[in-house]
Amino acid sequence: MATGACGIDCDVCQLNLLGHCSTCGPGRSDLATEKSAAQTRRFGHPCAILECARLNHIDYCPRDCPGFPCDNFTASQYPYGKGFLEMQQRRRNQGPPAVDPSRRPIQISADLWEQLRRRDMPTVANFTLTDIDPASGQICFRFLNRDILVDTHKKCLRGKAQQGWEKISVVLLELTVLEYFALVDRLFPMGREMVGPDDLAGAHYFRERGRLNTAALLARYGDDPNGFAAVGRHLGGKPEKMADVAFQLTPFPRIPLYYLLWLGSREFPPRISILFDRSIERALSSPAIWSLVTLCNYYLIKGFE
Repeated sequence: MATGACGIDCDVCQLNLLGHCSTCGPGRSDLATEKSAAQTRRFGHPCAILECARLNHIDYCPRDCPGFPCDNFTASQYPYGKGFLEMQQRRRNQGPPAVDPSRRPIQISADLWEQLRRRDMPTVANFTLTDIDPASGQICFRFLNRDILVDTHKKCLRGKAQQGWEKISVVLLELTVLEYFALVDRLFPMGREMVGPDDLAGAHYFRERGRLNTAALLARYGDDPNGFAAVGRHLGGKPEKMADVAFQLTPFPRIPLYYLLWLGSREFPPRISILFDRSIERALSSPAIWSLVTLCNYYLIKGFE
């Protein structure tokens, strides 16, 4: 593992190829412990970034630490410059990319907002077991660990903040919210069958480009079951007795998602599966299911921010 805790890939550094220095390794590795001890012997102190990652059991700061970029980076000349750190900060606050499986930008149709505006909100709330905000008469619900208001007057979503409801712009969430609340027409029965994407009527959508991306989740949590369980709890998940670690997320009150992690062994690599209640295919189209899973994956990877 030639990538250091700071994110620098030592395999592409000439100093490493020439033998002038070696990789620090990820923060939880033996390499990190050895490097920290060597730095202390030589310089009197270890690298602040490496030592922080090592003590906090974090492999890679840019991937695993919710506080990145922190003072250990901004107060140091190593390893990144100001422009890189500012780019990291900016992009980390943008939310998930607003693109479809083919990486094309998603456009929200104004017709969906108008269609939802014309609906009887108490009826929609009854079908979806969501609430009506008494002040505005609009639908509000709990998305993972945040309260969301669907403002049909201003045609936007709002998140609960200390000063009330503030406008948020998360295109994948907006698309899923609009399709669900604008089109749902009954209270679907639940709990009859748990299925994977290949078992859905629109299974063909989830192959090739539309395949649900579990690779990034595996890179983050494949060898960290405790972290996977903890972030599930942080997002409001309920533990399930399946696999090695499993939990149920409820991004909408009546649309559960099930995340299952199997740890690796000598014979098999770690694996993550995402399952649904069969009723999801009656509530959401395949593109909306893909968007919803992509959203949940995004917040699982972000961790505790």
